[in-house]
Parts: sequence; C-alpha cells; structure tokens
Amino acid sequence: MIAIVCSLFGRSKAQTKKEPEPVPDVRIDLSPLGLPKNFFSPKDDGPTTIIGYRFVVWLNNDEVAVGFNTSPNSRVVPERKVDGSARLLAFSLDGKLKAKRDIAYLADGYGELVAEGEAAAGPRGTLLFRIQSVNLEKEGRHESKSSVLQLDANLKDVAHIDRFLEQITFVDHALVFQEGFTLGQSRTYDVLDGSPPVQVHRWQQDWPIDARDRKFGDHGLAYMVCQQELRPNEYVSTGVVYAGAKQRCKMRTEGEDRSNWEISLKDGETAVIVGLLADGSVAAQISGNEKGNNAGQLVIWKKDRSIDPLPWIPPEACGSVQSATPDMSRYAAFATCDDRSDSGRLIIFDRRSPTSLVNQRFPKNGRAALSPDGLHYASFEAGELRIYSLPKIN
Repeated sequence: MIAIVCSLFGRSKAQTKKEPEPVPDVRIDLSPLGLPKNFFSPKDDGPTTIIGYRFVVWLNNDEVAVGFNTSPNSRVVPERKVDGSARLLAFSLDGKLKAKRDIAYLADGYGELVAEGEAAAGPRGTLLFRIQSVNLEKEGRHESKSSVLQLDANLKDVAHIDRFLEQITFVDHALVFQEGFTLGQSRTYDVLDGSPPVQVHRWQQDWPIDARDRKFGDHGLAYMVCQQELRPNEYVSTGVVYAGAKQRCKMRTEGEDRSNWEISLKDGETAVIVGLLADGSVAAQISGNEKGNNAGQLVIWKKDRSIDPLPWIPPEACGSVQSATPDMSRYAAFATCDDRSDSGRLIIFDRRSPTSLVNQRFPKNGRAALSPDGLHYASFEAGELRIYSLPKIN
C-alpha cells in the first residue's frame, strides 16, 4: 500500500483494510473487582445529570490504570441525590493488580446537565483524576467546585489542586490553569509540571478576537485564527462563528521567547490542533469542503513551514485522534459516522507505515489507550481490561 501525496499541504490516505480481530495478551474480568454488572450495557449517550467515570490510562510503559464509577448513573429515588464513588485499579503489564483506590466525588447535578468524569496521564508518570464542576445545594444557594487529584503509580495522593484545569500539554503532560476568570482577550495562565507539581511558567497572552482551538505545549502554544466572509469578498475577524460563512484560517504558534511562526490553510479549510511536539512542530487534523471526505487530513506542521502528511482513517469515516505517543510516532483513532450503531473501528497507526497496525471493531462505550512507547495498547470494554502487544517497525 502506498501513501498518496498531493496538493499544497500533501495528503496521506492510508488504507485501513479490516484485519482479523487482534487477540489480547491479557484479559482481566473486572466484575470481581467491583465493576457494576450492567456497566457496559448499551445506553443512550445523550446528556446526563449524573457524573460517571470510564477510563483507561497508561501510567508508564509497564503499568496501566482503569477507572469506573461504582455509584449509580441516575437517581434511584427522584428526591435522593447520588453520592459519587469511583474505583481506580492499577495493573502491571502482565495483568497483576498493583493498587486499588476508591474516590468519593460530587456526582449529582441536581437536575442540571453535567460533563462526563475525566482522567488522564499526568506529569512524571502520574494519574490525573479530574473532579468536574457540579452544583452544590448549600443554604439555598448553588455553588460550583472543580479540582484535580494527582496520584502516583500506587494511586496515592501527590497533590490536590482546587482549580479548574484548562488543559494538559501533549508531551510532558504539564498542567495549565487559567488565572481567574475573564471574558476578555487578555488572560494569564499558570503552567505546573513535576510530581508534586510546581509552577514552571506563567504565561500572559493577548488572544486575537478570532482565536480558536488554543493548545499549550511545554514550551509554547498554538492556536487557529479564522476570518469569515460576511459579505461578498470581504473577510473579517470576529469572535462569533457564523454557520455557512466561508473561512480563511491560519495556524499560529508562539514560543516562551515570543518567537512565532504561522502557516495558512487553503480557503474553506479549518483545523483542530492535536498537540505541540517537543521540537515545536504542531500535529493537526485539517477538515475542508472536499465532497465525500469526512475524515479530513492528519498532518504535522513543522517550524520551517514544511508539512508531513500522516496515515489516516478512510475518507468516508468520521473520527479524531484519541491517543498518541509523545512524539506522535504512533496514534489511535476511533472511526465511525453511524450514529445508530453501538460500535465503530479502533484504528492504530505508525506514521512510518502506510497500513494500519490495528483495525478492529470497537464499542462506542469502550475506551482504549496507547502505551507511551507505543508497543502496547489497552482497552476497557465488555467488562474487561485487555492488554495487547503491537509490532515493532525497524
């Protein structure tokens, strides 16, 4: 199979033929460890008023954590709120249970819609357990609270930060917090790294009015700016996105020393920034108006303004990068355009190969993640934790 390269940016269309379903090296039934019986029953994925957790995260190349809520996903009695409880389990590569931890959290949104609970890899091989903002009833008033728990490989507390987590950087997984709250364009951010985390940078940024998809790296940031054609042949910058308006977009980066570079997209194209790599290049998924291409293009924009097209999902598929190694040498996508189906395809790529490493059927209510070295992946599905090996490419 040969990657096809064309157009100004280049384009890679990796064929992703359906391979035999891979066989895991390790399968662990999580029911004896507290996974609720109907946790993976098909259900409506619509908005909910109760926060739940469902995740699998690699702590390092040899240990993986899985987490789920043992508390109900809805009120059993309408007048009785749900008290959240999440169970975290850490396993070695061979499936041995290394640590277990229960965490109480605020789960009940009191009738208001809430986001799903999140967890992610943190700095220096730690696990970040994010406690979402949720309404509290206190003396007739509503209050909100968000915080982040940083846990070590034994699931012990490293730090508890009572701030809203803006995002996590792509490579070192440093923590980015906005200072205060403002609707203006001038904002200040604190970047924390390490275990326990310490502030390594304080970033003051004056965002353009049309800035979108802002992503921090460990030593810089990148964002999109898009002008819109509101009148014939007249493109303007505005903070409002108008449906159907033609767009002219650029990706801009800034370093800690305020050095910068940018790259222009073709008219009608937009992009979602996947992350900033250690060398300052930017991984992004471009989408445009090309008929029949739902997938867009996955690329790496380099500081010299050259562009590397990466193998990607078939044009007719819909999907995005779900997990990746820090150098973006390997990455995984969940691909589907069928809202009626309970499953899609988990597709794992090596950027050096035009064919996918994995292309397997995968449930929408499952979760999967690549190990940092890209030599394994883990899935949390059908009541099990499954660990798979991936081939090396010389």
